[in-house]
Amino acid sequence: MSPFLAPIAWSIVLSITFYPLYRVLLRYVKYPWVSSLITLILIVILIIGPFTYIVTALISEIGHLYGLIEKDWVAWLKKIQEHTLLSKVYELLGSSSLLQEFDLKATVLKELNSLAKNIGERFSAIFKDAIVFIVNLIIMCLTTFYFLKDGVTILNYIKKILPFSEEQDAKLAGQVKDTIIATIYGGVAVAIIQGMLAGAAFLVFGIPSPVFWGTITAVFSLIPMLGTTIVWAPAGAILILTGSYGKGVGLLLFGFFVISTVDNILKPIIIGERTKLPTLLIFFSVLGGIGFFGFIGFILGPLIAALCLSLLEMYTAKTDNS
Repeated sequence: MSPFLAPIAWSIVLSITFYPLYRVLLRYVKYPWVSSLITLILIVILIIGPFTYIVTALISEIGHLYGLIEKDWVAWLKKIQEHTLLSKVYELLGSSSLLQEFDLKATVLKELNSLAKNIGERFSAIFKDAIVFIVNLIIMCLTTFYFLKDGVTILNYIKKILPFSEEQDAKLAGQVKDTIIATIYGGVAVAIIQGMLAGAAFLVFGIPSPVFWGTITAVFSLIPMLGTTIVWAPAGAILILTGSYGKGVGLLLFGFFVISTVDNILKPIIIGERTKLPTLLIFFSVLGGIGFFGFIGFILGPLIAALCLSLLEMYTAKTDNS
C-alpha cells in the first residue's frame, strides 16, 4: 500500500472536506453512487481548473524570471548599493580587511541564478513525472468516490476494531474531522486568499512574475510564525531601495494592513475552537509533516500531532481514574 499512501491521504482529506456537499446532494438524487459521482466531478473541476492555470502561468513566469535575473538584477543591485541608506554601510564593510575580497554583487547574482536554476529544474522534474501524477490522480478520484459513498460504513468498521470506548472513538473521529477542516478551511482557504491578494498587489506595484510570487506567498502562509511577511516585506524594501518609494511604501502598507490582516481575521472565524494545538507544535508538525510526507504533510503533520495529544489525554485520564 505504501506507493499509494499519498493519493489515499488526499482522498481522506477531500472526502471529509466535501462530505457535507455529498449529504446535501444525497437528499435529492437518493442514490449514494450518483451523489458521490457528482461530488467527485465538482472536486475535480475545482482542483484541476485553478491548478492548470497556475502551473501554466508558473512555467511562463519562471522562464521570464530567469531572464530577468540575468538581465535586470545587475541594475537593481547597483541601485540598492548606491542608496544613501546602504552606501555608507557597504563602504564600511568594504574597508574591512576580512571583506576586501568579497564582491556583494557577484555573490548575490550567483545565488539568484542558482535559485532560478533550481526552481526550473524542480518544475522540469515535476513534468517528467507527469505519468505518475496522472496515475495518482486516478487513484485519488477512485478512492474519493468510494470514501464518499461508503464513508459511514468504513468509519464504523474502524471504530469497531479500535480498542477504545464509544466515547473515545467519537473523540478521536471528531479530532480528525476538526483538524482536517481547520487545516483546509482555515489554512488552505486563507492561504489562497492571501496569495491572490499578494499576486494582485505585486502586479499593481510592478513586481515581476506576480503569479509566481503570489504562489510563494500562499505557500508561506501555510507555515505558522513565518507567514506571508517573509515575501511581501522584502519586495517592498527592494522597491524602496531601488528608488520606487511610493510603490514600496504602498506595498508595505497593503501587506501589513490587508494581506497579513486577512490571516488574523479569517482564521479565528473559520477555525474557532476546532484545534487547540500550541503554535510552536503546529509550526514543527507542519514542517516535519512536509519533510516526511511531502506537500500532504501540512495536513498530516498537525493531524498526527493532534491524535497523539488525544491519545495521551486518554491515557492520563485512565491512569488518574485507576
